[in-house]
Amino acid sequence: MAEFVETMIINGWIDAKPSDNRRLGAYSTQLASSRSPLIFMTWGGSLSDLITLSHELGHAFHSWVMRDMPLCKTNYPMTLAETASIFSENIVRDYLFTHAQSNKIKLEMLWEELSACYGLMINIPMRFEFEDAFYQQRKKRELTAQQLCILMTKYWKKWYGDSMSEPDPYFWASKLHFSISEISFYNYPYLFGYLFSNNLYSKFNEKRDGFNQDYIHLLKDTGNMTVENLVKKHLNMDLSEKQFWQQSIDIVRDKVNLFESLLNKVHLN
Repeated sequence: MAEFVETMIINGWIDAKPSDNRRLGAYSTQLASSRSPLIFMTWGGSLSDLITLSHELGHAFHSWVMRDMPLCKTNYPMTLAETASIFSENIVRDYLFTHAQSNKIKLEMLWEELSACYGLMINIPMRFEFEDAFYQQRKKRELTAQQLCILMTKYWKKWYGDSMSEPDPYFWASKLHFSISEISFYNYPYLFGYLFSNNLYSKFNEKRDGFNQDYIHLLKDTGNMTVENLVKKHLNMDLSEKQFWQQSIDIVRDKVNLFESLLNKVHLN
């Protein structure tokens, strides 16, 4: 993967130079004829920008290893697309954390990571349940803005509890993902990808030698297998079993415990 990133840089396939004509954000794509992956983003030099770039490089690497395959076998679902991107994030985060010079820096890194995790594991399920409830009610009637606010408030309170002082009743209007007419439940693949990539990354830590080829073989199968069969073939696990997802959640729990431990050490110093 490091060699691939060098290839991206040498070929000028990462366009990240800031300008007055660019808005914040990032995305990856590829040229259909050459299968060359391209990344566009606005670089600002922050840790968040670095993680964003690693995220997009994960997408690009996914496309790169499939470049010689028939196009009909390279159309993979969002759930597995986000698995590849977040797996790449995990590699970069792990390296930075391991080489951090102080507990304070490690604490800041964990705070950034767990803040993102908070959004994925709380905000995404909230969106899913709101959207599911919306569709159920929409079968019977159109909903007014006030009714949508009431519905959003209900699920916001359910998922956030007392961790926030008040809900965001107009989140249904401010989050543009709800307004993509051709895609419903747009956001849940990010949570799926996050938990799946955590599980996958734990396997990487268990089996460093030879994992690279295993990972490439898995990526190549993402366009011609169901997610259930993919996990069964490459991880020998059952996606429908709670154990698979619990392993991923346990990784998050361990990071929360590590954050609390580092926080105590920093306070004592």
